[in-house]
Amino acid sequence: MRRSLLEPIEELSLASKLLDGAADAFMNGKIDLAADLIEKSNFPEIMTYTRLIVGKLSYEVHRQTKRPKVLAKDEREPVRMPTTKEQEAVFIADGWRCRFCGIKVISKKSRNLLVKAFPDETRWGTKEFSRHSALYAMAASLDHVIPHSRGGMNERGNFVTACYCCQFGRGEWTLEESELFDPRQYKPVTDEWDGLSRLHSFKS
Repeated sequence: MRRSLLEPIEELSLASKLLDGAADAFMNGKIDLAADLIEKSNFPEIMTYTRLIVGKLSYEVHRQTKRPKVLAKDEREPVRMPTTKEQEAVFIADGWRCRFCGIKVISKKSRNLLVKAFPDETRWGTKEFSRHSALYAMAASLDHVIPHSRGGMNERGNFVTACYCCQFGRGEWTLEESELFDPRQYKPVTDEWDGLSRLHSFKS
């Protein structure tokens, strides 16, 4: 058993520090500095890591080589996702960290603000693997511990924060099928990291 599909790489931690600085610089009107820090956080190693997890299936990463059978839509919990406010409450409670691999994650709303303000540096086009590697891999996502398509309920006890890689790499497999420990058995790490959510109320 393991905590995550792959061990996080050092560049993810470095990128979080750079993007944290970029958010502060942006809020203080230091646009050139913010742009430089966003550019520097776009490590190619992160995209290589991401593609191993969310790209082609491999037994080494996923412990599976075929997608699982899922319930018909009329057999699933009718409501799939909680409200945006309820989702953010989970992210805050989890310290804006992936409960699987432990990396810091970034609010999608804040990411969208940075993409709008810095289109050249973020490269947020239609080709997903050509986008800014850290903003892509570190996106905060609400994960059903028991996948919704496998009978998981839309309730607080079944939700944890996940990064993009852990969320979409595991997909519709159960924890047992992916050989993953239940992330709920580990206490969340909470500190000053806010997922760059301080940008939510910022007016540039």
